[in-house]
Amino acid sequence: MKRIFFTLLFIQLSSYFVFSQVNNRLLENNITYTDSKFQLNVYNHNYMRNYEYFNKFADGLTYFGSILHPEFIYNADKKLSLQAGLFIRQDYGRGGIYEEQPTFTINYHPGKWQIIAGKLNGNVMHRMPEPMYNYDRIIYNNLEFGNQFIYTDSNLKFDAWINWEKMIYKISPTQEEVSGGFHIDYKLLKNKKHKIDIPVSVFAYHKGGQVDTPDRTLITLFNSSIGIDYKYLYNEKKDHYIWLESHIIGYLDYSNTKVYPEDNGYGLLATLGWKFGHTSLSTTYWQGNNFIGIHGAPLYQSASTQINNENFFSTERKLLFVRLISDYEINDQFSISSRLEPYFDLNNPQFEFSNSLFLTYRNQFDLAKNKSK
Repeated sequence: MKRIFFTLLFIQLSSYFVFSQVNNRLLENNITYTDSKFQLNVYNHNYMRNYEYFNKFADGLTYFGSILHPEFIYNADKKLSLQAGLFIRQDYGRGGIYEEQPTFTINYHPGKWQIIAGKLNGNVMHRMPEPMYNYDRIIYNNLEFGNQFIYTDSNLKFDAWINWEKMIYKISPTQEEVSGGFHIDYKLLKNKKHKIDIPVSVFAYHKGGQVDTPDRTLITLFNSSIGIDYKYLYNEKKDHYIWLESHIIGYLDYSNTKVYPEDNGYGLLATLGWKFGHTSLSTTYWQGNNFIGIHGAPLYQSASTQINNENFFSTERKLLFVRLISDYEINDQFSISSRLEPYFDLNNPQFEFSNSLFLTYRNQFDLAKNKSK
């Protein structure tokens, strides 16, 4: 009966319309296609992400470095663009380059649609809540490859994708890994004072394959989320507002052999925030019950990923976060984001914090005009 209940809950959540409790818009690598036949897109993300953690669930660590991703773009016509680039990541305090990889993309963008093959508009651009999709993936797992379908208009944003995480060949000693999902953000109400968004996210992960060595466990995991995001703009000119958002997030394990002690769970996420000028102050409450976020931030999980407690499991998680975030758009190309994020574990009285500084540069350069346009 319990499994039937959570199956019905997952189906119900999947049929609705999620927006992250942290606004990461300034970190995104968005490309604007111009009327130039050839253009150059330059993305540079510099990160200092420090976790002063000593708990049993998430590692205390620091990400400190830079990402550079230039892309050469050929606009074949108004609706079709081909891209080739080089992704480079350097971690400070380590000699040389940590990661380098060529990237290729074809983007067919008629009207409100984008149909993408190759490098995806991934990580924070999926805009899923942090328990489902850790926004640190912009650092340690930035690139996603596969297919993506995006639709955008004034009232609806739709993003569906398949990310081929690990390719295998015959006969492979490891298994293939693939993930995918969709995110929908529907604007229910929008006027000068009030905004209401109804968002939904669904995410799936599979580890298996038919050309790997035999007797390996097939893993299939699901997350889904439904939420509501309300904003009251008390000063529209200065973009000052109060916001309230809440989400219910589900977890299901459909693996042949169960990966975790429990095969279903859920979490409740609620945020109250105040944005004034360049700064926002918010508090977030999380209550999870046997919850597993496949690619989510580790602190929200019932199953530990901490280096010294990898087999530790806690049925219930109750966390209270406070976030002080300052976002400065210096100009259209360059932004600075600083963050202080303390939290308190209500089940295991413990006060810890993380702090971050992000400097992000994005720009497009026209290289040759397209006379045919």
